[in-house]
Amino acid sequence: MIVLLLFNENIKLTVEGIRDKTQIRPELLVQVLYSLLESKILLSKEITENFQDHDIQMNHTIELTKNFTSKKIRINLNVPLRSIEQQDLECLNISIDKDRYLVIQAMIVRIMKQQQSLKHSLLMQEIIEKLSLRFKPEISLIKQCIGILIDKEYLKRDSNDKDILHYLA
Repeated sequence: MIVLLLFNENIKLTVEGIRDKTQIRPELLVQVLYSLLESKILLSKEITENFQDHDIQMNHTIELTKNFTSKKIRINLNVPLRSIEQQDLECLNISIDKDRYLVIQAMIVRIMKQQQSLKHSLLMQEIIEKLSLRFKPEISLIKQCIGILIDKEYLKRDSNDKDILHYLA
């Protein structure tokens, strides 16, 4: 790690000094320092025993632990950096879900435009069949999309048989 290599030149460094020399974004640097402080490879007198990553300030002095020993033969410093990557992953999942909603709705409209009226079970079967090449749509998601399209007045249920859906042009 580049942060540890800095301690070959200096015994003590401030967090701001580490940031200036490495050009690492402050949020990422705090996470890296947190994992090194947590594993007791680095230490800081300004930080208490039970600290969180947001307790690390730019003016804190960090130094290498002189008598560091570990019972492990290897120390894994590749602890996953959680906050930024997880936020990106959550945003990606939300965007994928929104896209899937739109794809399912478009497929329902396409099928219903072609068939004009169709039983609910046949519509579900055809949607699953056509979308299985892209992804496996969940039944609950399809039902929600049908409900949304009924609310938007693209579809309506038959007045005599609630199992039949009609396309509204």
